[in-house]
Amino acid sequence: MSAPDLDCLFVHAPKADNNYLPFGDFFNITYMPMGLLAIADQVRNQGYTTEVVHLGVEWVKDPEFNVVSTYDGARIRAIGLSLYWHYQSYDVIEVARALRAAHPEAYIFLGGITAGYFARQILEDFSCIDAVITGHAEGSCPLLIRLLSEGGDLGAVPGMFQRLPDGRIVDNGRDWTKVMQSAPHIDDLVYGDLSVMRNGDIYASQFGFPLAYGREYSRMENRSMLSMSRSFFPLFIGRGCPWQCTFCGGNRDTLRRVNGTNKLQWRSHRAVVNDIARAREAGYQTMALCFDPTPKRDQYYVGLFEAIRAAKLDVDFYFECWGLPTERFIREFRKTFPSPESYLAVSPDSGNDDVRKRNKQPYYTSAELFEALQFCEEYEVKFDVFYTIALPGEVLASARETQQQINRIAAEHKHARRLMTWSVQLEPGSAQFEHPERYNMVTDRHNFMDFYRAHGGDRSDTYSGLGYKIANYFGDERDEGGIPEFERHLQHLKCMEFCFLGRDPRFWNSPAQGRKHCFERRSLLAERRGLPKPKRAIGKDYDYFDAVADEKLARGNKARFGWI
Repeated sequence: MSAPDLDCLFVHAPKADNNYLPFGDFFNITYMPMGLLAIADQVRNQGYTTEVVHLGVEWVKDPEFNVVSTYDGARIRAIGLSLYWHYQSYDVIEVARALRAAHPEAYIFLGGITAGYFARQILEDFSCIDAVITGHAEGSCPLLIRLLSEGGDLGAVPGMFQRLPDGRIVDNGRDWTKVMQSAPHIDDLVYGDLSVMRNGDIYASQFGFPLAYGREYSRMENRSMLSMSRSFFPLFIGRGCPWQCTFCGGNRDTLRRVNGTNKLQWRSHRAVVNDIARAREAGYQTMALCFDPTPKRDQYYVGLFEAIRAAKLDVDFYFECWGLPTERFIREFRKTFPSPESYLAVSPDSGNDDVRKRNKQPYYTSAELFEALQFCEEYEVKFDVFYTIALPGEVLASARETQQQINRIAAEHKHARRLMTWSVQLEPGSAQFEHPERYNMVTDRHNFMDFYRAHGGDRSDTYSGLGYKIANYFGDERDEGGIPEFERHLQHLKCMEFCFLGRDPRFWNSPAQGRKHCFERRSLLAERRGLPKPKRAIGKDYDYFDAVADEKLARGNKARFGWI
């Protein structure tokens, strides 16, 4: 059956090619930006034909899916690709390049915070892109489709960088007043209607946290081994940020630069409850959200929880806290979501108060952290605790304080679930990216092309790649060398002292148990591939990159996986 003609095709391209030893080959960034469905719904409501295609969803349905051949023969007026996370940089551009060749009639544009941050650079370097919409696009994107349909002046689209017919790149201007005048109120947007999406039922059933989907595992194995045994609906509560954590690319200053404002906007309880009901109809049981920009003022969420109880919505909640939840918040959370699959997450990031204070906002002490965790114990609320290794100002000794804090939480709190320590890649727009010299850092990522190359190359792995080095982190000979050497030493530290991998991804493991399970997973994958099982587990004299080299030797040259 031939594809229909479309006024606008929206495309979400996950990061396609990843390999991490315990996970095998996987694609990442399986969640779409929350606004994509709402924007597509707005375009549809204005009478235009539109469709959202998620390339990862289509692969799950059919590993032979090809986005170019699927829409072969269709006339498409506009193609919008989401580039929210920098991990997508290579894949989004390559998909856009292929669609440009297949659909020369289409106007191809990008949206999302990474696209907005690098808007001019992207248009200068990639002729396959006609425009980048910056900021909140629920007004500007439908306006773009209307002007394309009517032959109007595209200079009227606020918040858009565009390439003119003569090749010049112009900024239409990002006046916040104009953007808001062209946009509906956020209460009038629908974030929970999957009917505008191809195979939305697969999206609703398959993807959860973390955002990785293993290409060498079945659907059931992905749910049981790589996610938290269920899919999560990303619930849109509001937007804006008053904070500036050093490692975050969505901080207040970057939001002002890309969106024109960092102003906090909250949706009404009614609008949120309506989207929860839509998500339940789509098959979701767990709502997931990460938005508490004013954690000490809990009135909004206390009211929301009351509205959910009044609507008698039987849902679970996974709530990631920016700050610390108040005792009242925890009590009302427990009253509203008594299921054992409802829980909170807090992210102190470091077990050292000084390191936390330097990097994280809103700041709180370790004493305040343990007080909040005790409230969770008293109200029988399960919780996750997340940490980040290799933060500015951290050295090896303070990193080890993080593991000591993890051990204490595991020993004292029976309601603790996942106790995880991650490293994070350099984020465009973060303070680290803008001013690495202030943080004793060296980086090899300075512009969009650097991210494009990184994610299309050999050092693109989500979990072992960083894109930076912290000088004098280890305090010994490990500080010699460049960024790849730092990444290698840090990965070995993670494996030896911070590994948490377990059979059930909902729970924490000790580092020794984690390395044992890592070896079991590697053996399972080798068996499936028809290769000899690995001979050594990662240990003191055999690091992660040694194991990667041995796997590569056994597998031979592996073709890059992509969406086209």
